[in-house]
Amino acid sequence: MNFLQLVQRTARECAASGTIDTLVDASGETLLFKDWVATAWQELQTKNPDWTWMRASNLLGSGVSFATVNGTYQYPLGAGAGTVGVAAAAFAMWDKDSFRCYTTANGIGDEDLLPWIDYDAWRNGYMVGAQRSVRTRPIVMSIGPGEAVVLGPPPTAAYTVTGDYFTAPSEMSVDTSEPTGLPLPFHMLIVYMAMLSYAGYESAPEVEARAQKKYGPLMRRLERLRAQPLSAAGALA
Repeated sequence: MNFLQLVQRTARECAASGTIDTLVDASGETLLFKDWVATAWQELQTKNPDWTWMRASNLLGSGVSFATVNGTYQYPLGAGAGTVGVAAAAFAMWDKDSFRCYTTANGIGDEDLLPWIDYDAWRNGYMVGAQRSVRTRPIVMSIGPGEAVVLGPPPTAAYTVTGDYFTAPSEMSVDTSEPTGLPLPFHMLIVYMAMLSYAGYESAPEVEARAQKKYGPLMRRLERLRAQPLSAAGALA
């Protein structure tokens, strides 16, 4: 369902009067339903930070791939040399166990895993004394303040680092907007969540009860199918 269809379905489920033909210049009750549906989509995306449909995977051409810069150990969000190549507005969080590194001249045949370690472990292990001036192939990575990728030891300019991240929530803004990535069988979750907002606003316990009854089983099914499975912690260097 697109944005308009989701709003229309929510209004029908709430037994609202009148018809909704477009969301352009919405006002009154139509604006309320529009906002409830838009908010429900945002809340659904942030309910689990690692929905599989929100993962930008390097192996599928949508993660990050950046070249190291001689002596540069920190690669912040952004575009251009010395960054990871993804804008902050499009970013939610890193998949910290997905990083790899290879010698650029040798290509992916030289690729190896780049394990994540805690930031303080990275800082105390690689940013202390003579370790600061080491220039070699990175063997670990961490996530620094501001979501920068930090490498240890500090590299030369000879390497390429790749990794995955989870995207920021998308928005629905026009009639034809769709909940990007959410499988069609689960679109009704947005409707049920919007119904709960309506029920709170209108003090409609019967609508709340119906929405809650249908929301729970469907959400549990979505979490089983599309939430990232729990995994063991990354190796320590």
